[in-house]
Amino acid sequence: MASMAVSFCLGFVLTMGLPVGNGYNLVRLIIATLFAFGFPKLPTGYNFPRLVINYMWDRRIHNFEIQMMDALTFMSNGLKSGLSLIQSMDMVKDEMDNPIAEEFALVLSQQRLGIPLEEALLGLEERIGTEDVQIMVTSINILRQSGGNLTETFDTIAETVRERKKVEGRIATLTAQGRAQGIIITLMPFVLAGVLYTMDAQLIERLWKTPLGLILLLMMFGLQFVGAWLIKKTIEIEV
Repeated sequence: MASMAVSFCLGFVLTMGLPVGNGYNLVRLIIATLFAFGFPKLPTGYNFPRLVINYMWDRRIHNFEIQMMDALTFMSNGLKSGLSLIQSMDMVKDEMDNPIAEEFALVLSQQRLGIPLEEALLGLEERIGTEDVQIMVTSINILRQSGGNLTETFDTIAETVRERKKVEGRIATLTAQGRAQGIIITLMPFVLAGVLYTMDAQLIERLWKTPLGLILLLMMFGLQFVGAWLIKKTIEIEV
């Protein structure tokens, strides 16, 4: 609600240069409403907190996957030294940092409250939702029932995750130029606007103080969004 209120006021501030009149007031109200609700997919108002939360969640998932390789090695070594699976997971919870320590602590807490370990692990898989976690959870649940060798399985999964991360790093390196070009092309109009405003403020103010200028600004924002989306889809490669 705070984000929507601030964005609504921002829309009015950006259009305060329009002439006074009922038609212009309606235009200002429409623009402020678009800012408040984030249409079409503007990073303002209603969309801004969602973008922040999604960024924080993606970062958490990324950190979890990086820690997962060490966690699997921890559990494998624990099983080799004679510890049980629960004790090995408890060791990961105590020795490693968040977020994997928090997730394993939640699994162990659920198990101690009477929830079967298989169901607690399925909850972990549902929360994280990555293919690596799915492989780990499925392997543990199957081998606990069939009596397989968890130690070798953990070592194999850790090696698989490590190789996958190497491939992802190589892809990120190959697409770095495309990402840089996308950022530069997206920011270039705003940088040029700042330069022109410094050189001749009265000339560029027509973009937000006249109806035609506002229409051109909206068209520019729309084309910027489409161009950024196309560049993103071009360089986006799933592993």
